[in-house]
Amino acid sequence: MTYPAIKLVVPKELKDVPNGKLPSTMLFKVKTGGVLWRWAAVSFNLMCVEARKNGIKFKNIGDYRPYERQLTMFKERYSLKDEGRVPQVTRMFNGKKYFLKKGKSPSASPGTSNHGLGLAIDLDVQDQKVFNWLCNNAPKYGFYLQGSDSKSPEWEAWHWQYCAGDKLPDVVRKLS
Repeated sequence: MTYPAIKLVVPKELKDVPNGKLPSTMLFKVKTGGVLWRWAAVSFNLMCVEARKNGIKFKNIGDYRPYERQLTMFKERYSLKDEGRVPQVTRMFNGKKYFLKKGKSPSASPGTSNHGLGLAIDLDVQDQKVFNWLCNNAPKYGFYLQGSDSKSPEWEAWHWQYCAGDKLPDVVRKLS
């Protein structure tokens, strides 16, 4: 299977807003619970409606992350000491190199997460039907995986990000 992945484009409206510090006026509720940046939320909600028509129900396991939540997650997942995780994933934060702990999934360094821009949502994709549906349909709504190499230690099948930038996907533009 070819996994849908393209480079994330940050909308102009978000360029000067600190990551993890979005004002509530820029965040909108999504049908799975949680919030995303306004146009990501609109696109995601339309995708949810279409998915339900096809017997697919999404479960949100991570949406917008304020900076403080990013920092807490980072401290839970990373250590200054290499504990022998293979393959190892490292991050730089405050000028220091951190190592991903065994049994933990990667996350971005605080203040750099696409979740902190309201552009990423993590979905429960343990049901292969859900993952396949997303791979085949999410790009129509501007959502893509962050990478296409399922063998990469950075691979996250659950992490879907809104990559449309300022160009609304056709399905959204038709309704706005």
